[in-house]
Amino acid sequence: MMRRLYFKILLHWCVALMVTAILAFALVFLLVKDGHHASVTASVGRTTLIARDYVEAASAGGTARDEEPGAVLRRAVRQVAQSVHAKVWISRTDGILLAASFPGEVKVPWDAPGLSGRYGDATVIVEAGPNRLSYATVPLTPGTRGAERALLHILTEREPGRFPHGAFAAGLTLICVVVAAIAVPLSRHITKPLNRLHESALRIAGGDLSARADVQGKDEIGRLGLAFNSMAETVERMIRAGKELTANVSHELRSPLARIRVAGECLKNSVARGDTSDSAELLEGMWEDIAEADQLIGRILDYSKLDLHEPVPVTTQVWPATILDGLLKAMRPQFKTKEITVEIEVEPQLSVAGDEEWLRVAFKNLLENAARYTSEGGRVRISMHSENDAVMLEVTNSSSPLLAEDLERIFNPFYRGKGATGEGTGLGLAITKKIIALHQGDIGARNTPQGFQVWLRLSRFTGEGSI
Repeated sequence: MMRRLYFKILLHWCVALMVTAILAFALVFLLVKDGHHASVTASVGRTTLIARDYVEAASAGGTARDEEPGAVLRRAVRQVAQSVHAKVWISRTDGILLAASFPGEVKVPWDAPGLSGRYGDATVIVEAGPNRLSYATVPLTPGTRGAERALLHILTEREPGRFPHGAFAAGLTLICVVVAAIAVPLSRHITKPLNRLHESALRIAGGDLSARADVQGKDEIGRLGLAFNSMAETVERMIRAGKELTANVSHELRSPLARIRVAGECLKNSVARGDTSDSAELLEGMWEDIAEADQLIGRILDYSKLDLHEPVPVTTQVWPATILDGLLKAMRPQFKTKEITVEIEVEPQLSVAGDEEWLRVAFKNLLENAARYTSEGGRVRISMHSENDAVMLEVTNSSSPLLAEDLERIFNPFYRGKGATGEGTGLGLAITKKIIALHQGDIGARNTPQGFQVWLRLSRFTGEGSI
């Protein structure tokens, strides 16, 4: 797969390069073609005008020295011919030859209207004839009798130069080859980290959840590698948590089920003996174990359902003081049975944004936890106050301080701390933590001079529907 991607990147790179080269060649050809023609026309035209001025000056000088005009013209055209490396001749307007720099017949190259142009008084034809020469004519005054007006002709003996299309195309091709060669390691550089990502994904799919992609960098591929590793860590953590949850559930259910099995055997013997009082006592114990298992399963279902919920919309106004007041009335027998003193100090006007039913479950878990682990005659203090844009709720009981290890793990499912005794599933604080997280709040535990404290922070309701 990665090899195909490598060749795809290389192929697309080469195709893009070829298209760019073709477009560059076409653009240069279209732009330079006319410019090159104009440049050559101007160069040949300037040379022709200079030659005309020289011939006219030479003719005038010969007349002043009483030299024979024909000899003066022949000498002048030979000198011009040597200077510009061209065939030069002068003819009258009717075509009669007056002087030439070469012997033999004078052949004017065929006309090429599309390549002709003018520069001053000179007429220039570029790429004339099969040898692609340049040919120029310009009127002059030779100063000879019967030829007051004549034409100076200049025919180049070598090509004046044209745009090197072949060399330009070869240069572009060479550049394409060099860049394509550079693209090979570049393509490998792109596909190598992707190949490592692919291998890591296969290892995770094969069960190796510790596999991570060794992809570094701040570019898109580097960020993809970081996202992949983050995803892998989350998946590993979730699967490990699921295994731990399964193990904890099995452990917690084993105790009531074992007691029910033993009680069932005893009940069978009691019934066989006809001992109704013992049978009734065993049956009552079995019902208590069944209720305990049922409660545990219900708490597990509540805990699992919280994983399926999205963050709670923070558009509903909830009054924590009202919820706490109702819960304390319902739980008064629990506190009274253990002679626990409850102190409450709340600001009733404070409201938070969230879901009232979920918050009632969270507050109930905190109060039940406080009632369960506070010793007889102890004290529970409930405090709620504002803190910037949040509402702080603190539940403190007069129990012994917890170890630092317990403070860190107390919100884990089924964790009840070292030496913990009594009822409880170990899910209350875990459920509360998930509920607070759904409300985008914070929760924590700490030891205070007054005892063990669980605190939580919720967003204060502002009426704007946002945190």
